[in-house]
Amino acid sequence: MKDSVLRFSRTGEDFVLKIHSSELFIKREDRIFFSQGTKIRKLLGIYKSLESKFRSGEIRKVILQGNLHSNAVLAGSLFFRFVEVPTKILGYSRDPKLISPASIISKRFSELELYPTRKEWERIVEDTTNSLPSSQILIPEYLFTPEALQGLASLWNEIDPTRYDRIVLDVGSGLTWISAILWGKLPVTGICLGIQKEKFLPWMRSNLSSLLLSNVNLPLETLIDPKEKGKADFSYGKKGNIWLERSKEYQRRFGIYLEPIYAAKSIRIIESMMENRELEGRILYIYQGGILQGGITSISP
Repeated sequence: MKDSVLRFSRTGEDFVLKIHSSELFIKREDRIFFSQGTKIRKLLGIYKSLESKFRSGEIRKVILQGNLHSNAVLAGSLFFRFVEVPTKILGYSRDPKLISPASIISKRFSELELYPTRKEWERIVEDTTNSLPSSQILIPEYLFTPEALQGLASLWNEIDPTRYDRIVLDVGSGLTWISAILWGKLPVTGICLGIQKEKFLPWMRSNLSSLLLSNVNLPLETLIDPKEKGKADFSYGKKGNIWLERSKEYQRRFGIYLEPIYAAKSIRIIESMMENRELEGRILYIYQGGILQGGITSISP
């Protein structure tokens, strides 16, 4: 099982849609390790940079941090469980009653230290950073590290840029979007679904230095605010059934389950832009995975 995490087959591309003379293909990152997709590529980059220290016992525990219900915490808990590295979750959750796949897996496979507000959590993270023993490593929120960025290079190495005219992907933390830009072989369109566009831009500017890329030129004008591309409610909560139904529709049409939190919304935006000729040519959407979270977002206790 450990080897299957560290080595996985190339994920292919499926043709799904033609509108006017344009075609849409999907890069199937959902096929990687319980559909954890690009998160696993990031984690592999982190793991490989520290592998000798894990094997020697110099590092004996990994501390993951962030929202308890996030994909990054879920993927990290699964990944380090299977490579046999003990983990601790330093997390926060504003809703103490919320149960998600990420929280279930984290509580089962990791030590958990949980706080009710992000402000309190940030204070604890700062204290932990200042007193961390040498035998432990604290991984930044969203896996936002240069090593994770390096891990994503394997994704772009699998894509033949002569087959496509544009890459489209949903933007969460922005790390995969940055890696696509650094790859530089195709134009990139990012759809801001993780952090609202107006909040994403200052967040990215303040965090870019942590990737040692403070001088990189990011084409922020290529980011799309989903609210500008449709009248739908792009939030996921009480009205989430809209996107669950959209996921089912796409599964019937394409034969692919597209999770409703990011992927179904992105495909709907891409489809609309193709109809309006705002996106043309051969388009490759990077489906980054996340079916475990997308299929069940919360469970009543």
